[in-house]
Amino acid sequence: MHGWRPWVLVGLGGAVGAVARVLLSEAWGTEAGVLAVNLVGAFLLGVADAVWRGRRPLTVAFWGTGVLGGFTTVSAWAVLMAGSWAWFWGGPALLGAGVLLAALGLHAGAVLRGRDGGPVGDGDAVGAR
Repeated sequence: MHGWRPWVLVGLGGAVGAVARVLLSEAWGTEAGVLAVNLVGAFLLGVADAVWRGRRPLTVAFWGTGVLGGFTTVSAWAVLMAGSWAWFWGGPALLGAGVLLAALGLHAGAVLRGRDGGPVGDGDAVGAR
């Protein structure tokens, strides 16, 4: 992708995702919020990748890289792992669960996309290429 549009879409999406992460963390507490955003984000990123990869680069820039990249948080997870033995030992389990949920998201996205391999819907949700 060339030009300024992908950069702007990633920035706007990142802002949306980061605000959603903060709101969820405040509502559920830091530990539960970090767990929820990383697991939900892994699943949704799998769905987004399966549905839009190769077809909707601006949609992927906004929703995948931007919103879901800003929503998930490896750094907060790393801080929790560094400050707590329970989180440190639970880290591999969280990573494994994230990989499993991303794989399930890829499968769900493939089902949404349809068996013919064509895109779901008729148009780019964010903008034209």
